[in-house]
Amino acid sequence: MDMVGSGGPVIVAALKWSWLRASVDPLTGSVQVGVHDTGVSAADEAALEHALRLAGRWSGRVVAVTCGPPEADAALRAALAAGAAEALRVDAAAPDASALVGNGRQVARSLAAAVRRRYGVPALTLCGDRSVDRGTGTVPGFLAAEFGAAQALGVVRLEPGEVGDLLVHRRLDHGRREVLQVNCPAVVSVEAAGVRLRRASLPAVLSSRSGEIAVVKESSAATASPRVLAQGPRRPRTHAIEPPAGNRPQERLVELTGAFQASTSARVVGPLPASEAVDELLGYLRERGYLSESDGSRP
Repeated sequence: MDMVGSGGPVIVAALKWSWLRASVDPLTGSVQVGVHDTGVSAADEAALEHALRLAGRWSGRVVAVTCGPPEADAALRAALAAGAAEALRVDAAAPDASALVGNGRQVARSLAAAVRRRYGVPALTLCGDRSVDRGTGTVPGFLAAEFGAAQALGVVRLEPGEVGDLLVHRRLDHGRREVLQVNCPAVVSVEAAGVRLRRASLPAVLSSRSGEIAVVKESSAATASPRVLAQGPRRPRTHAIEPPAGNRPQERLVELTGAFQASTSARVVGPLPASEAVDELLGYLRERGYLSESDGSRP
């Protein structure tokens, strides 16, 4: 566990600055984000609150870090107003709202390199369990790998013990909980469950406006962004179809439902061995026109 001077253990609150709301064109699938639609999620605010509480219990110091453009400084100043001792921003381009995927490894590698350069490996790193924009929840795991630290993801409750020891509760299915003993250094991601960020005082807010925010360049060792093969609207565009023939409603209903057309009755085949069942299924798909004669053949 790393210490900085006499300031006690370093606790990092890794905040994801991204778009919180977006408007989507239902036809083209294009995504637009407004100027006031960016910030940090409730889970990230909960992570900061947990960090501040632990710092008070362990006589440590909280460092708020994020990765983003200069607009992300607003989130860091809010963290300084709430009680963070220092703020650090990795200078990077704003997240692309139109991208289908993000590169959690690149973000984690850049953050870890910047933090390690200034503070070494922190005693504890707290993150939100997942971001609002894409919600993959991969960054905390990648951060743990970069720091060589233990990890506990999706935590709903933290119980601090002696300095460097934590008891954490993870949410499981059917209302159950998993309780883990975590020893620092560690990376813990938390849900926004029953914890809200404290309200900063007016003097603290005013003081944070002139607070120093360290800025470092994004790590050149970051991996390339993932390659997206294709993207488009969630649903295909509507298209005009010919109306059913007929002058009377009954004639049009008959054509729409195909009531008088010949149909193949359902048949039950089996039980069959797996290989014969596959042949039967492929034959049925060929009869219905889903497969051509050359498709779906078994080797």
